[in-house]
Amino acid sequence: MNRAAAPKCPGARRWVAAGLLLIGLLATAAPVQALDRVSLGLVWTHQSQFAGIYVAQDQGLYRQYGLEVRVRTGGPHKDSLRELAQGHCQFVMSSLAAAMVRRAKGLELVHLAQVVQRSANLLVARASTGITSLADLEGRRVSLWGGISSLAAQALFRHQGIKVRTIPQGTTITLLLTGAVDVASAMRYNEYHQLYQAGVDYDELVVFDMAKLGINLPEDGIYTMEGTWRRSPDICRRLVAATLAGWRRAFADPQAALDSVMRRVHRDRLATNRSHQRWMLEEMRRIIMVPRDQPGRMGRLDPRTFALVGRVLQAHGFIKSTPAMQDMVVNAHRKRP
Repeated sequence: MNRAAAPKCPGARRWVAAGLLLIGLLATAAPVQALDRVSLGLVWTHQSQFAGIYVAQDQGLYRQYGLEVRVRTGGPHKDSLRELAQGHCQFVMSSLAAAMVRRAKGLELVHLAQVVQRSANLLVARASTGITSLADLEGRRVSLWGGISSLAAQALFRHQGIKVRTIPQGTTITLLLTGAVDVASAMRYNEYHQLYQAGVDYDELVVFDMAKLGINLPEDGIYTMEGTWRRSPDICRRLVAATLAGWRRAFADPQAALDSVMRRVHRDRLATNRSHQRWMLEEMRRIIMVPRDQPGRMGRLDPRTFALVGRVLQAHGFIKSTPAMQDMVVNAHRKRP
């Protein structure tokens, strides 16, 4: 019986030995764990409002938590909660008020984390219009965003017994700048600063701050469907943890965070600039970071805020009854891995 001759060349023996070693290493190595692929829907186009999410993507925080996250942008004609209900996204950002209305109407969504703690919603008017108080809004032309985005303003008008002439507002503040309306909707981190960049000094504006007027309907919480939470609570917790870690890192290194924002802005050819996005990031810090006397509260929803939003919505006819917090809000916080 013939036997295969052993390699006579020393180099060949080394190649054989190396091959055997490689086979042994591959046989004993731990298998690579696949990332869980999920999608996260935003409420607007790319901007610093979502800088923490971009940082979590770009700096590998989602991957550290075992996730591959695809981000879907929103806009004035896209409802993130509808995207969630229709299955286009597994997770979405939305305001607490909008989510509570949908929950009250039967959509089985759950609240995972409250990123923004204080509403940034404003109504702004030019002082030259003679508007100085809420009573002066009676009969005025007021531009409002569509659907759920105008809830706070509508609640304010109903509470004050004010009747206004509403005009649809798009993605810009042009209607106020051109005098087509007397009052416009604005977010403090966005349109309010856009007015300044357009040449309107802050002392030329009259500002009605919803939160200061007792209508604190905080924006930007993270939501998913009840079924997703029941099937995959660990994925939900990891998404929350990685997103909050992204926000902490964004505030610790704002220049890197702005780089992430501007890459997306330039890619989508959006009409903004780094100066405006820097303003927005700093304003996001003010409404996301909790007071120092409440350590560890980042991302958590205060029961008092939940109750307030429910009372406002119920009092002004948006919902018949407030959903039970223990049914709508789940414990999706976990320690870092």
